[in-house]
Amino acid sequence: MFLNSSIARKQAVALTGLLLVLFVMAHLGGNLLFFAGPAVFNGYAHHLHSLGPLLWTARLGLLALFLIHITLTSILVIDNIKARGGHKRYAVESSTDERSLSEKIMPYSGLYILIFVIYHIRDFAFANTLGPRSLINGHSYGIYGIVFNAFRDPVHDLLYIFFLCFLGLHLCHGLQSMSQTFGFRPKWVALIRSCGDYAALLLIIVFSSIPVYVYLLSHA
Repeated sequence: MFLNSSIARKQAVALTGLLLVLFVMAHLGGNLLFFAGPAVFNGYAHHLHSLGPLLWTARLGLLALFLIHITLTSILVIDNIKARGGHKRYAVESSTDERSLSEKIMPYSGLYILIFVIYHIRDFAFANTLGPRSLINGHSYGIYGIVFNAFRDPVHDLLYIFFLCFLGLHLCHGLQSMSQTFGFRPKWVALIRSCGDYAALLLIIVFSSIPVYVYLLSHA
């Protein structure tokens, strides 16, 4: 079978990771419409829901990508642990571990991202857009109101930004690993790593701008 090969599994992890990154970029673009006001943001959300079966197909496809990425990554981590377990010098090498922070926490950051995705879906995707959570000053603002009210809570904001940091660290190492897996030249790997660091920082800042904006606006 194709995925019985360690190299094939690494390539599949890299490809699914790249597709997930593209989704995150598209999702960020949609989120930024929040700054355009309730009409635009709610119109965007309504357009997505009007897609009906296409939206659910996209959701199921995204779920499949996520599960494949997690499963294959877990297998690679387990294989790596087993390989290191038989290495007599591992205890000595681990004391001089020069791996980056993003690489060291890669397996854990993936778990935190999974928890965040489940929490995020429960918080927004299936919320009642006409319920009490959508009310601002007694008037329902749909999904815009739900997002606004969620980010008025400083604890919610800190949790959101905390998980964004893990997403950024995961992205940093993921882009570097992808470039190595696909056999890019060392100079391109170094360039992609630098660009990935800046891209991850920008992603954290831009995603975080919405909860910061809402909190400052609602507590002015």
